[in-house]
Amino acid sequence: MTKALTVLAECVDARNGNRFQRGDVFDPVPTADQVGRLIAAGCLSEAARELAEKADIADEDKAAAEKEKRDNEAAAAKLLIKARADKDKADRALEEAQASLARAKSDADKSKAQKAVDVAAEKVEAASNALAELTK
Repeated sequence: MTKALTVLAECVDARNGNRFQRGDVFDPVPTADQVGRLIAAGCLSEAARELAEKADIADEDKAAAEKEKRDNEAAAAKLLIKARADKDKADRALEEAQASLARAKSDADKSKAQKAVDVAAEKVEAASNALAELTK
């Protein structure tokens, strides 16, 4: 690697302004675009092109992996936000059902309100479990 990146004539790395003298090793590996200009200017040998292309592929793979990670984290955050909202909604529905049960006068109204409380309690439990699963 060092032989392919040995500087043949003084040059500057356009990415960071580092100056290289004849005999120095051009490090980090130049980009594929940059190596073409450096070869044309006589600063690097043709052997540097292959190394630069391999480095570009590795950089692209790394960037793709980082983007995928960010996308996955964003999706997970959205799921967590939705789960919290669902839990809050279920909690409010349970409170409303319990208040309705407390206000019920007849046995029929109490039975209906109790069923609503039971359903709301199941939804709270399901939302709580979903939220707990996401926050593990």
